[in-house]
Amino acid sequence: MGIEHDFFGVIESDASGSLYWSETVDAGDQTVDVSLSAPADTAVSDEALEVAQAMIATLEGLDMRAREALVAELGTPASDVTAFLLDIDEQFGPELASFITRESGDRDIDVLRSLELLRVVFHPHQVGEGDAFVSLEFALAPDESELALLVHLSIRGETVSTEYLD
Repeated sequence: MGIEHDFFGVIESDASGSLYWSETVDAGDQTVDVSLSAPADTAVSDEALEVAQAMIATLEGLDMRAREALVAELGTPASDVTAFLLDIDEQFGPELASFITRESGDRDIDVLRSLELLRVVFHPHQVGEGDAFVSLEFALAPDESELALLVHLSIRGETVSTEYLD
């Protein structure tokens, strides 16, 4: 049995009872895969679905907030963002400049600004203060590299954590 919502329509449940919805959404000059999922036997409130809908409607702002969280971690040498940047530099070497689409003179900032937003996943059952309500996945040249960064935000849009996927 699924849930019906004005924006999402029917959010289907699978055989195990887990809920899932997905759509491709335009965010500025990017096309992004957006999904919503919740495991079986978890509560999904109308309020959480309304917040997810609002975040989808303002996906560009959500993208900017997540990128700001990545930039904020640049000053931390042991951060996942720093490890990602080191690995991207090692993987692409001198060819890295060809993947940078925005240039300011600060290479690390330019790499983070040049990341593509690939996926946005909502977890509407995770509505607590420190819970990851939404996760945004970023990659530089996703056809060339599997390295990615995740930014997890709370239901209020506050950064919960960042994660490096290598």
